[in-house]
Amino acid sequence: MLTVSNLVKAFPGKDGPVTVIEGISFTIPEGRCYALLGPSGCGKTTTLRCVAGLEAASSGRIEIAGTVVSDADAGIFVPVHARPIGMVFQSYAIWPHLNVFENVAYPLRVERPRVPKVEIASRVADVLALVGMGAMADRPATQLSGGQQQRVALARALVRRPSLLLLDEPLSNLDARLRVTMRNELAEMVARIGVTALYVTHDQAEAFALADRIAVMNAGHIVQEGTPREIYGRPRASFIAEFLGAANLLAGRVAEPCGPGVARLAIEGCNGHLVFETTAPAGTAIDLVLRPEHLVVTTSRPANAANVFAGRIDKISFLGNVIECVIGVEGGPTLRAVAAPEAELQEGMAVWVRASAGTVIARDES
Repeated sequence: MLTVSNLVKAFPGKDGPVTVIEGISFTIPEGRCYALLGPSGCGKTTTLRCVAGLEAASSGRIEIAGTVVSDADAGIFVPVHARPIGMVFQSYAIWPHLNVFENVAYPLRVERPRVPKVEIASRVADVLALVGMGAMADRPATQLSGGQQQRVALARALVRRPSLLLLDEPLSNLDARLRVTMRNELAEMVARIGVTALYVTHDQAEAFALADRIAVMNAGHIVQEGTPREIYGRPRASFIAEFLGAANLLAGRVAEPCGPGVARLAIEGCNGHLVFETTAPAGTAIDLVLRPEHLVVTTSRPANAANVFAGRIDKISFLGNVIECVIGVEGGPTLRAVAAPEAELQEGMAVWVRASAGTVIARDES
C-alpha cells in the first residue's frame, strides 16, 4: 500500500546541503499501521511530509496504492492535493470560524470534480458517527475540547476515504490522562476502519499501542524495524534499548561460552560473572541490557545465587503502582529496579538484586 525506497531528503545549509534522511526504505501492507518512532530531529516527521507531498524528496521513490507519487530521478512529483491521503496534524488545524460539520466537510467541498451536497452530508455524518461526534455537528469549533478537536481532525482526514492515513504526533497536545484515553480510542478506530496508516511519534507507548510494526529512527536512519515486542525485547543497539523505556546498560565482555547460545559475561566494575543468552564469541565487547522490571530486589540473599548483585538502596521513588529503586552495586554500576508498592524497602538498606532476564548487544570496538 505504501512503499518508500531509498528516500533521501537534504535541506540547503550555510555550508552546503544538510541531509536529514539518509536513504531509508520501508513498506506498509494494506490495512496495517506502521510507526516511525524516534527522538526529535531524527527525520521521522520529514519522512511523513515527503510521503504527504509537503516536502519534495531529494532522491528516492514513494508509491501509494500502486501509484508512484514521487520519484526525483524520473521527475515525478504528485502534489499533495492529488495524493490519496488523509492527514492529522500535530496542531489539528481546526478552522475556528467553522462549526464541526463544515470543518469535516471542507475537503469534499474543494474536491474536483465536485461532490454532490447530498453525498457530502451523508459522508460527513458517517465519519462523525465513527469518531463519536455525531451529536456535535453544529457545535462551533471554538467550543471544542482538545480531545474533541482531535476527533474532528481525524474525521476530516477520513472523509475523503483515503488510501493512506498520515498521523503526525496527533496526541502530543493533550494532557497525560486524555492522551492515554485517546490513544486507546485511536487504536480501536484505526483497527476497526482497516485503513493503512503511517504514524509518527516520539512516544513509545503510542507506537506500541497503535502500530503493527515500528521503525526506530535516529539521525536520518532506520536503526531497527520490527514488531513492538521484538523492538522492546531484542534491541539491536544500545541507543534503542535506552530510548525504549528504562534500561540498565552494563558494559562487559564475553568471558567464555557455557552452553548452546549461552555465555559467561564479565561485567566492568563487578566481581564475578553473569550468565545470559548470547552467541557472541569469547572476547566480544558487549552491552548487557537489564530492564528494571527484570530485576528482583530482596533483603536476603536468593537461594539461587546466579546473576545476583549485592548493593544498597540509594533512593526510593513511590510511583503508585510500583516503587522505583536506585541501587548502588558494590564496586560497580548503579541499577534501577522496580518492586511492588507494599515491599518493605528503605533508603540505605542493604539488598540483593537478581537479574532474571536480559539482552546482550555485541559492540564493535573497531
